[in-house]
Amino acid sequence: MKHTNDLAIADEISRLSSGSAAPLAAGFLANGQLERMAVPASAIDARFEIGSVTKVFTGTLFAMMVEAGEIDPDAPVDEVIKLRLPWAGCAPTLTELAAHRSGLPNTPGALWWREAVTALGWSVKDPWRGVDEAGYQAMLARAVRKAHIGRRSQYSSMGIGLLGDALAHASGMTLEELMEERLLAPLGMHRTSFDRPANGPDRVTLSLNRKGRAVPYLCDHMPAAGMLASTVDDLIRFVRAALGDGPEVVVAGIRRAQVPVAEMGGVKVGYCWLIRENERGRVDFHTGGTWGSQSHLSVAADRERGAVLLSGTWRDLDRLGGNFVETR
Repeated sequence: MKHTNDLAIADEISRLSSGSAAPLAAGFLANGQLERMAVPASAIDARFEIGSVTKVFTGTLFAMMVEAGEIDPDAPVDEVIKLRLPWAGCAPTLTELAAHRSGLPNTPGALWWREAVTALGWSVKDPWRGVDEAGYQAMLARAVRKAHIGRRSQYSSMGIGLLGDALAHASGMTLEELMEERLLAPLGMHRTSFDRPANGPDRVTLSLNRKGRAVPYLCDHMPAAGMLASTVDDLIRFVRAALGDGPEVVVAGIRRAQVPVAEMGGVKVGYCWLIRENERGRVDFHTGGTWGSQSHLSVAADRERGAVLLSGTWRDLDRLGGNFVETR
């Protein structure tokens, strides 16, 4: 393939992979042709935690349910989950949750420092250790009381987690069941799930922190925001659908999810998708990270390009992925 066989991309993959034994895998799609690269080569079939790239799946699932008339995007979340949370005023709508306008923080305040020291490589402990579902609900209630809904967009994994809870409640399924039935299975994404099997071919890559030490898998109570694990090939199937090559209902859902409904930090926001527009055109994207892993997914529909990069440690994946999809 003309562009992805360029030595510049191979050299960049080599440069990114240097300095750490953690695996790196990537897929580059241009005009329907796919080029896959990995270091080591066996990592091309590995499963990685994809962190917040999970959010575009949640946003797409939300859009599919909206398109099907199963859920009202302007419904207050409390009406959908059938539970009154202690908001200071009206509860945010599902669209406000999806657009990061719920006023909720990214992570519970009580866990902020724990998450920070683990993400920076100063600790290898699970930041969510000792937090059960009841404990998380108490943290959510405290965050809800302080939320300033709709005032401005503020990136919020807690908000997307609550959106996932609402979608599951509306469907009568668990989020895992709903995601599998509506989105993953139709796309043939059979190696993408919330599971972390201990052994076997679907075992998820155990990531390394910035100091090269193994860190735990992400295991929190906001699965819709960041707990999927996947492979390059599975994510390329999703990218193809974002480029129009997939089941009609999924393609329509992605299109709906990519309609901007807010702005945040210089980018537009759809249903969880982030949208960047400049003189080179438009890119729909999301990035992700857990305590060690890093991920990037981007699509430029007008250029028929998409990129997926997955790493078992922190690496700057966004420059390579972004430059590739922005090339004409």
